[in-house]
Amino acid sequence: MAENEKSVTDKAAELAGEAKAAATEKLTDLKAEATEVIGDLKAKASELVSDEKINEVKAQAAEKIADLKEDASEAVEAAKAKAQEIAAEASATIEGLKAKASEYVSDEKISEVKAQAAEKIEDLKEDAAEAVEAAKVKAQEIAAEASETVAEVTEKAKGFWSKLFGK
Repeated sequence: MAENEKSVTDKAAELAGEAKAAATEKLTDLKAEATEVIGDLKAKASELVSDEKINEVKAQAAEKIADLKEDASEAVEAAKAKAQEIAAEASATIEGLKAKASEYVSDEKISEVKAQAAEKIEDLKEDAAEAVEAAKVKAQEIAAEASETVAEVTEKAKGFWSKLFGK
């Protein structure tokens, strides 16, 4: 009976060893298949992100930057137009003052005309300064919007890559 028990125990151990070997082999095969599938999925996801999403984000950023450049250009053109208008007004005022000065040669009239010219020139300088300041403010706003757009695109791209690869 002891021999039968030993024989049964040996057979059980042998069967357990065979089952373990078969399970280990199957597990190794499954691991290899899973690794291959994961590699394929990562490659496909990377391909989709690289080709479609990145290009889409780049296109959106380029479009936004083009819009911002156009706005900046319009602001600069408006400032130039205002400066030209102010210069024309100043030139006309000076010409008018010169004509009046020629008519009135007296020192009193000349002093009065100079004071009026100085006042008008100060007014024109203030108008020019305001136009330039407005253009600067608009340019700063446009630069801030461009910076925010770039930051958003960068953050979205980082977030996408970190979600995709878990980093």
